[in-house]
Amino acid sequence: MHSRLLLTLSVAATAAWSSGASAQGEARAGRITPRAFGFSFDDDLPRAVIGIATSSGSARDTLGVLVSSVTAGGPAEKAGIEEGNRIAAINGVNLKLASADVDDWDMSSVMSRRLTRELGKLKPGDDVDLRVYSSGQTRNVKVKTASYDSLYHLERRVHDDRETRAALGVSLGSSGGKRDTLGVLVMWLDDDGPAAKAGIEEGNRIAALNNIDLRVNREDAGDEFVSQAKVQRLQRELEKLKPGDDVELRVYGEGKTRTLKVKTVALSTLKRGRSMFMGDAFSMPRIAPMPPMPPMPSTSSRLRITRITM
Repeated sequence: MHSRLLLTLSVAATAAWSSGASAQGEARAGRITPRAFGFSFDDDLPRAVIGIATSSGSARDTLGVLVSSVTAGGPAEKAGIEEGNRIAAINGVNLKLASADVDDWDMSSVMSRRLTRELGKLKPGDDVDLRVYSSGQTRNVKVKTASYDSLYHLERRVHDDRETRAALGVSLGSSGGKRDTLGVLVMWLDDDGPAAKAGIEEGNRIAALNNIDLRVNREDAGDEFVSQAKVQRLQRELEKLKPGDDVELRVYGEGKTRTLKVKTVALSTLKRGRSMFMGDAFSMPRIAPMPPMPPMPSTSSRLRITRITM
């Protein structure tokens, strides 16, 4: 007998403590952000995935389900889908929230569950037609699904890659404020890291990396989900680099934007033992992607700030 299990939500429930602020900046009370992976599976059947995580809970969900992160090398990335895009439909099935349901927390996750259900009908290698909203325009995107095993590596072995992982020596934040239209916030710097040596300071904002725009669009200003997606976008681009690679940064600070050339270093060369809010690259090895958790009870709380070190 088939045992069918729908996995829709993976909660990024990382708490920021109200005391014990670290060198990265003042700790704040955290809120939980639901993140939905769009897939389902039968125990004895291969699962079809497209390599995205989604978030919901914003008034902008009327445009579609928000893509909060994209898996490097996955079908979505290959099709040009990016963090901050919204999926308005899958195979003709609407994923846009009705205007009347904007403030209904229960309804805000329904469209992510619908995406999960539609992907659950597919097999790896099947084609999927998506309607994707980005920068004020909606386009049709065709994506070929992959198997969950091939994309997320079920072995999930912990591996220490500090010698080969490129880093800038910064801790980045996403508060969901309107100033995120200027770029991703730099919250902390390693004094010996390349970013600090290039003149970047806490409070600066990274507007672009290698011409990839990291600013939140004005229409999304104040949307914490989109702000967090931009941090994920920056992280994904850095993961493609090797220590010693040159990167071009557009950095905003003190009312002006300047272009800086920075050479990445190996993560192992930076200070360690720092206590990080999320993704502690200084003191923890990277871990292969974990599968999402079962649905969590409805809650109106959200993660207000994200810090990722790279």
